[in-house]
Order: sequence, then structure tokens, then C-alpha cells
Amino acid sequence: MGDEVPFAVRRGELLGRAVAIFSADARFPAGWLEGSLADGSADSYSDIDLHLCVVESAWDEVWNGRLSVIEQIAPILASLDIIGVFGVGCLMAGPVKLDVFFEREGGLASRPRIAVKRLWGAPEIFERFKIGDDLGDTVIKYALESNVLGILQGATWPVRILARGQIETFLFGEILLVETVIVPLMLLETDRRAFHRNMFTRAKLLPPAQRAECARLVDRIVTAVRNGDRIAMRDVHIEISRKIFHLGRTAFERYGLEFPPRVENEVIDFYQREWPS
Repeated sequence: MGDEVPFAVRRGELLGRAVAIFSADARFPAGWLEGSLADGSADSYSDIDLHLCVVESAWDEVWNGRLSVIEQIAPILASLDIIGVFGVGCLMAGPVKLDVFFEREGGLASRPRIAVKRLWGAPEIFERFKIGDDLGDTVIKYALESNVLGILQGATWPVRILARGQIETFLFGEILLVETVIVPLMLLETDRRAFHRNMFTRAKLLPPAQRAECARLVDRIVTAVRNGDRIAMRDVHIEISRKIFHLGRTAFERYGLEFPPRVENEVIDFYQREWPS
């Protein structure tokens, strides 16, 4: 997939304008990319995570006028402040997806960074960065527990949804189980950042055999729903569930966590006993 893709062409043009304009502005002594365009996982449809270093004396001016600052490079079609950071998620004219993060010059060393691609700025600015792709076991354990136990405590939902006749909602939920639970658990076997990667790009990072397995599960559930076959829906949901139990238990053991001992048998028995016909 080459850069001739229209989305990639527009992205490149927008980024070029951003570098030309912001690098000439004394309020921004440095600029860089993070995310997929920095860590090598990008493709022609990846978005831009642009970080701007802001001199302390201009901080209030820049942050309070952040939309005007961004619109120097292109009109904003829609935007929303990103919770928890000084950033703005933008859909720019084109359209192009652009997230802009404003960082105080005095705080550049305050957090770890996975990967950085320098756009402009003195080398000594970038020497302050703490760069490394390991999140630490504590962070990974929290994400692992939150995701897996969150799914397990809601394990009765498929039966309840089907019993209410919400077929489309059931299908949506099954695909989410594959994409947001099975895929990151598979990826976690080789990538400690699995649960912290963009959910829309994780599947492409899997080895071909695992990608094919996930695609097969999705195809089976889509076919079962299309055919209105409740038994087939049950069978593939049980297979999805067993995969989550296996991957989850293995990951919990690897990170020294206790996997709920009774949940698999009781949940599978429940599906076999009370699945709506």
C-alpha cells in the first residue's frame, strides 16, 4: 500500500504545512510525531499524532487559542479536547485525522514515551525525553485485569440479549469480543503494549495464523446470525468464550494474577442449559 493513496497524500501535505508553519513560530521550539507514524507501525491510513513543545512564556496564549493555532494549517471540520492531556482531536479539511498535543517546554521529561520522530528542534530538547516501549508490569496487570474481568462479569449478556430478540446487538457484541478481547490477548503473548495499542490497528499486528483464526470466528458468527441459527450462535459463542478463558488464564499466570477458578465451567454450563432457542 503506497503513498499514492489519497488519504496518505493529504496526510503528507497537511504534515508538511504544519512543519513549515510551526517550525517558523518561536512559540514552538520543537515538534515531533508519536504513535504509529513514530513507532513504525503506520500504514497509508494512519492518522497524525503531532506534539508541539510550547515555551513557558507563551503557554496561556497558545492553549487558550489552541483552535486558532491549529487552523493555521487547515480548517477544522470538528474537534474535541482530549481528556487528561493538553490535546485536541481534530478532523481537518480534506478530510485528514490530526491529534495535536501541546507540551510545556519545562515538562518534557515528566512522562515516558514509546517512540518519537523528530520534525524540528534542537537535539538537546529531545535529549530530555524518556523513551522506551516497556510499560511496566503494574500497568499491564491493571489493563489485563480490567479487560478480562470486565468481560467475565458480564458473561450472561449474550443469553439475555438473544432472549430479548436483539439479534443485531448480539452480533455486535460477539464481534467486539473477538476484536477487543481475543485480539489483544493474542497480541499480549509477544507485545506488552497490546492493551495500549489502538484497537483499530491491533489485529494487523498479529501473525497470519492468529489473524486467520479471528477472521474465522467472526465469519462463523456472522453466518450463524444471517441464517438465524441459534444453535450455531451458541456453539460459536462457546468457542469464543473458551478462547478467552484459555488466553486469559495463560496471561494471568504469566503476570502472577489469580484467574477466577469456577467461572469457565459455570458459564459454559449456563450457555448449554439456558441458551434461547
